[in-house]
Amino acid sequence: MNDILYLVHTSSLYNDKWTELKTSSLHAIEHQFPGVYFSLITKDNINSEKLFENDTILIFSKKLLEQENYHINITDYNGFINEKNTYFSWNLDKAVKKIKKSKVEYGNEVIFHDNIPMKYLCMVINVKSLSNNIIKNNLMLPRYEMYNDELPDKTKIPFYCYPLENNFTGIGKLKMSSEKFYKKMAILCDINKEQSREKIIEDIKTKMVELYNNREKQKMKEFKLLFFN
Repeated sequence: MNDILYLVHTSSLYNDKWTELKTSSLHAIEHQFPGVYFSLITKDNINSEKLFENDTILIFSKKLLEQENYHINITDYNGFINEKNTYFSWNLDKAVKKIKKSKVEYGNEVIFHDNIPMKYLCMVINVKSLSNNIIKNNLMLPRYEMYNDELPDKTKIPFYCYPLENNFTGIGKLKMSSEKFYKKMAILCDINKEQSREKIIEDIKTKMVELYNNREKQKMKEFKLLFFN
């Protein structure tokens, strides 16, 4: 966590009456992960990280990363989970190291699986009046870590039964995750892992929305252990 400065969310609609950032719609789950999207800013990527071009930059406490209900993609991938691109809360340090070495064009994304209360907001930056040079090189961003006294909500359960990476239609489509990776997801989603990757994906799809709404049914403990063995 030492190299992490804060999380950034950009918006063209922001007003100070907001009470939380809301997840994207579950109705669009086939096209993007239903989450709240941030960029992870570190000591190493602060000058180069590509931010979404909106009028307002919202800087949120790094303490949010002490929660478990998120995943990180090294390159922007609409939140889709991919074996080589996605990192979880328990390997956050590996994600930070990977971002340091990465030279991706579209920047990273941190996807939280639940609404984010505005009590974690630390700073608001209006970029409309700033020069292109300042914006291009992220010179408006503070060069120090940011957090407040609000404690992270460690009761939140993540949702990882999301086998839709092949739906990604953007530039830079990645190689499909291996059968080994999908067998891990099968264990998480409590389906038969002794079948083909395609059948595992098909079976998870049938349970996906139910598991999103009932996350305690995921075999999270077993899933985590698979990444340490």
